[in-house]
Amino acid sequence: MQIYDIEEFQDFIKANSEEEYCKFHSRLTRSNYPINGIRIPILRKYAKDVVKTKDTTSFLAMKSQCYEQCMLKGLIITRLKLDDDQFFPLLESYIHEIDDWALTDVVCSGIHRKDAVYLNKVKQYAKSQDIWFARWGIVAIMCNFFDKDEVICELIDNLVAKDYYVDMALAWLIQVLAVKNRQTAISLMQSEKINAQVKKFAVRKIKDSFRISKEDKEYFAQIIEG
Repeated sequence: MQIYDIEEFQDFIKANSEEEYCKFHSRLTRSNYPINGIRIPILRKYAKDVVKTKDTTSFLAMKSQCYEQCMLKGLIITRLKLDDDQFFPLLESYIHEIDDWALTDVVCSGIHRKDAVYLNKVKQYAKSQDIWFARWGIVAIMCNFFDKDEVICELIDNLVAKDYYVDMALAWLIQVLAVKNRQTAISLMQSEKINAQVKKFAVRKIKDSFRISKEDKEYFAQIIEG
């Protein structure tokens, strides 16, 4: 199998960068990586094609030099068929490179695992003081374990990272629970362990959701209004 190298990646960047999208996306992120402006669906499709046809070992070992390289590495990792003793070191190396919410959320939401091994790992991540490991843990639980109340309670009890992006992940979790696990969402909104700012963020996200009824939007808003 041919080795996927940085030159091939650079050719992909040149062929798919969009100046206007670069300006748009740059306004949405605080990432320190240079941004070239490649849309996520294009990166997803490219990752799928690369994994099918190329050996990505050396590419994944490189330090990311731009936003799209970091994102592509994450998307490749989600598609590789690996044993857990290979998968988790790669995943954790990727998370260490993250400096942006989308680099977390886009890749994390592409991992569909409900097994105990992944659950134990993401619970560990959620307890981290590192904001991106913590956000990964929250988003992974939201995507894969939203129906496990004991896991969500443990998440709230053990969360230590303090940051806007952690708060927003918690708010997103509450919004998803309002759709898929309503009573738990209510319990979190009533809990003193969830700070007022997270609750405000959650209500804002709930109001923006097309999957939540007008009555429930009003109900969740009333919870924080007292």
